[in-house]
Amino acid sequence: MQKVIKNGKVVGITGASGMIGTALNSALTDSGYNVMALTRNFDINNIAGCDIIINLAGANIGKRWSKTYMREIRESRLGTTSRIAQYLKDIHLNEPNTADKGKRLFISASATGIYKENTSQVFTERCFEYGDDFLAELCKSWEGEAMKASEYAKVAITRFGVVMTKKGGALPKMILPSKFGIKVIIGSGEQNISWISLEDLVRGIIFIIETGNEGVFNFTAPGSLTYKTAADTISQEYPTFIKIRVPEFALRAILKDGHKILTSGNITYPERLIESGFTFEKPLFVM
Repeated sequence: MQKVIKNGKVVGITGASGMIGTALNSALTDSGYNVMALTRNFDINNIAGCDIIINLAGANIGKRWSKTYMREIRESRLGTTSRIAQYLKDIHLNEPNTADKGKRLFISASATGIYKENTSQVFTERCFEYGDDFLAELCKSWEGEAMKASEYAKVAITRFGVVMTKKGGALPKMILPSKFGIKVIIGSGEQNISWISLEDLVRGIIFIIETGNEGVFNFTAPGSLTYKTAADTISQEYPTFIKIRVPEFALRAILKDGHKILTSGNITYPERLIESGFTFEKPLFVM
């Protein structure tokens, strides 16, 4: 069957080869969009050829955070985002057809790590109580670079929670011990996980594209979750006979400051997505 290009729109994706980018590329193509992978050496002409730019680029945060690697985490996000914002400005100022000015949509990833950790407060997009650790400061700067483009394009900031999918990321690592009958509790187990299924994340981004919404969006499921309840849910599919608790100090020794990804958390709610009419297929964590 011949593919119909939806309105002739071209979607450029940075980080297109990653787990999220791969799933998004497939879904957008199936929906009739023309998808372009924006590789590391993309230039202004590549951006000018896009109607929609989705910025997913960034070094993996699930590794040991040495000072050198923390610099890479930061620079890989801010550098790419800054380039896109500058190119959008230059394109806008030189666009020959004034009717086309500002019609591009720039969707830039961020993370729920921007919010304060280890509190019972539920954070919506209308909450501005941000953290002050490395990840929170990174997210503030990351979003700040993206918002520099807001005079020249529509900008949507998507604050991702932990992406839960068996295809990669955190969930396969959480499942692995259970396959050997071992239930692993990380830290106290009571820390919250702001999470979202890969399917709902992809659907949410397409929803923003098709509704033309802009601003900040929490990309997290409405159902809350802790590491303990996640481990219990996993054990229902993979029966376990031994329970092991991994203390925070052990994770700190292995991951340095990166242990906070596992030992801290917050509760976020996707208020703006829901208000806009988006429906989650997986509002609760199930295997």
